[in-house]
Amino acid sequence: MEVRLSDAERQLLRQAQRACRGKAGYVPVTVLLLLDRGRAVAAIAEDLGLDEATVYRYAQTYREKGLAGYLAAEQPGYWGLLTSAQLAGLCRELNQTLYADCRAIADWLAATYRVRYSVSGLTDLLHRLGFSCKLTTAVPCQADAAGQTAFVADTLAPLLAAAEAGEAVVYYADAAHPTHNTRATHVWTETGKERPLPTVSGRERVNLNAALNAHCPTQVHLDETDCVNAQSTQRLYEKLLVAHPDGPVYVICDNARYYKNKALKAWLVDKRLVQVFLPPYSPNLNLVERLWKFLRQKIINTSFYRTKGQFKTAVLDFFDRLPEFGQELASRLTLKFHILDSHPTS
Repeated sequence: MEVRLSDAERQLLRQAQRACRGKAGYVPVTVLLLLDRGRAVAAIAEDLGLDEATVYRYAQTYREKGLAGYLAAEQPGYWGLLTSAQLAGLCRELNQTLYADCRAIADWLAATYRVRYSVSGLTDLLHRLGFSCKLTTAVPCQADAAGQTAFVADTLAPLLAAAEAGEAVVYYADAAHPTHNTRATHVWTETGKERPLPTVSGRERVNLNAALNAHCPTQVHLDETDCVNAQSTQRLYEKLLVAHPDGPVYVICDNARYYKNKALKAWLVDKRLVQVFLPPYSPNLNLVERLWKFLRQKIINTSFYRTKGQFKTAVLDFFDRLPEFGQELASRLTLKFHILDSHPTS
């Protein structure tokens, strides 16, 4: 039995499937999606614990009433005031346009479809559709998805395979400059109450130059310095060569000036250490960036340090405590990379 959904219908049903997971409405939605994929009626019935007659009934209802009638019949009251086509339009709008609050979305619905929602009612609808209010993710406007994909496949994958086989060692290198000040962040707070966190007026920084072992996320070599430069980078590289006296050592790094310094390049000529440069504007491909984020979450954003000395001690102690965070680091610092595409407008 064939069911052919439009792109808009397919998008709407996928949103509904996520929103209905674990609820009664999940099965009717999933049946249509499986039929659209060409699955046999008998297989669908067996996998979902239905009889074949029920699957045929779902398909017949969709053919006779369309998606709006199908959802009204199989999920009465679920979709509220909007038709299936309008819901698909709402999903497209939310994926294309940034909305900071529900009032602006409600105004768009009123202007576009002449349907009015209260803020609370619209919030419930958006949750059912699988949307949530969350922080945006900053993406470099020059990010090149094709270049990143090629680097991961042609350069990074062979190096990681060699490291996994014990034929080489791969590190990710990057610098960070944690600032002695508390930043606002999301925390769980009792409804109706605030969670104040003291701040200081200083802007003093701790300068860190670090390298992280791709296959051992708790193995991090660190150079804490007054200034991150070619000399600091050379000291860091010397630590890597001492830690791995045999075989090649590859360092994945960005295109910062100190990595391409003439004196550093001359020093590297007869060394076993090879720098491998990431594509421009690709912080997403540098594993150390996730370590810096973890440092901010664990040490910086949720604690107050009255003096720079206390702050510096806490930051440096974090690296001594890495084995304590081993399980969390292993789950976050996996060798799976998200490709960024900036979609530049000009």
